[in-house]
Amino acid sequence: MSTSSSLWHASLADFQHAVETRSTPGCGAAAALNGCLGLALILKGVRLHRGETDPHRQRLIAEGDALQQALAEAVDDDAAAFDDYLQAQRRSHDDTAESDPCDSALDEAREASIRIPLAAAERCREGLVLALEALPLTSPAMRSDTLAGATMLGAALEALVIGAGANLEALPDPATRQALEARCEALRAEVRGLRRRLGSEG
Repeated sequence: MSTSSSLWHASLADFQHAVETRSTPGCGAAAALNGCLGLALILKGVRLHRGETDPHRQRLIAEGDALQQALAEAVDDDAAAFDDYLQAQRRSHDDTAESDPCDSALDEAREASIRIPLAAAERCREGLVLALEALPLTSPAMRSDTLAGATMLGAALEALVIGAGANLEALPDPATRQALEARCEALRAEVRGLRRRLGSEG
């Protein structure tokens, strides 16, 4: 987030326009941003409730801040990875390019286009675990923020998995593809369980 080219330096209107009119940022960056906003709603309930100096609350805030940083970085990282992937695809189709270096660059770019959104999806899952722990410590007036934030995190995770899954189809190794597909389904199943628990707690 520190570089001048970071999407975080754009206005919300400019970010929305870029998503709508350019190849990148795509679904991964947009989903990671949604996850950031969802987590912010969850952390609001922890920060603004009386007793913020309680060690339990302080731990949740520290964990939430670390997750927030990771998701914020994923916004830029996913956009950059997808841009690299598109460029590597174009180079691999260029008849004048050397095939081996281009193939290697495409493999690396494809791996990043899967690894980065899946890592962000894991952070969303961890955010939902934090929401479950934070909900009983949140004032009744802010429980709707926590539950709405958790819904946004769940949606962000689903979108991140969809984006990663689209790139899984191009993996040459069936075993690797199947292992990553299983990881995606496990994330989805765990999040469904966490959201059910949040619904019963809410």
